[in-house]
Amino acid sequence: MSKFIRIFIIAVAALCLSSCANSFKDIKVTSCELLSLSPKGLSALDAAIAIGVDNPTVQVTLTNMYALVKMDGEPCLHFTADDVTLSPRSEEIYNIDIHGNIDGSFNPFQLLTLLQGSGLEMVTVDVWFRGVLKSGFGKDFEYKDIPIKDLLDQI
Repeated sequence: MSKFIRIFIIAVAALCLSSCANSFKDIKVTSCELLSLSPKGLSALDAAIAIGVDNPTVQVTLTNMYALVKMDGEPCLHFTADDVTLSPRSEEIYNIDIHGNIDGSFNPFQLLTLLQGSGLEMVTVDVWFRGVLKSGFGKDFEYKDIPIKDLLDQI
């Protein structure tokens, strides 16, 4: 009997996680604005951004947000962000604090190559975060090698 209950709990958890993934696909970013940017020494920065989000689903908390910006495949910037809870069935603007560090092996003067006309073609980003429902069930998300140019074009 306890084996059946264990299997039932696992099946319910799997169902909730799969429905959680479908819910996350319905969430859309509608706007993005840089509110403030402040350097912290020569190798770090803090920023505040306002992100408009259309959430037609249930309450979702985004945690463990991390992004790695790469130029020509080499890491240059590491970003973390504070957790944010998306209100259910709403379209709101959320202020998020972001903390960034320059990678130790990256030469910041390489950013000047962006001004030479190559644009943002060689800049990509890897993103990781965990989406957690109010019930505690969650799913880890990972997106790799997203061209920055494509992200900026969509916002």
